[in-house]
Amino acid sequence: MRRIDSTHSTWLFDTERMRFCRLPRGVDPQSITLDSEWQPYFGLEIETAGAFTVALNADHTRLLRAWREEPEPTKELELQTDASSD
Repeated sequence: MRRIDSTHSTWLFDTERMRFCRLPRGVDPQSITLDSEWQPYFGLEIETAGAFTVALNADHTRLLRAWREEPEPTKELELQTDASSD
């Protein structure tokens, strides 16, 4: 079982059975009891930039794309310049 937290959802991937379930954030994954809550998937691509894509059919023409939750929000950094190099 693989879990991915996105901005708005928790995604569970049953890699052995090639099925997934998407839950709203805050819902306990243990609450999934019905097989009808799972949907088949045909591929999962996870990008280093934080996005992931789920293929909903064998031809990969129906896709869901989401972004993983960032461990830290984007923030501005202030770089100090070296005054001695002038």
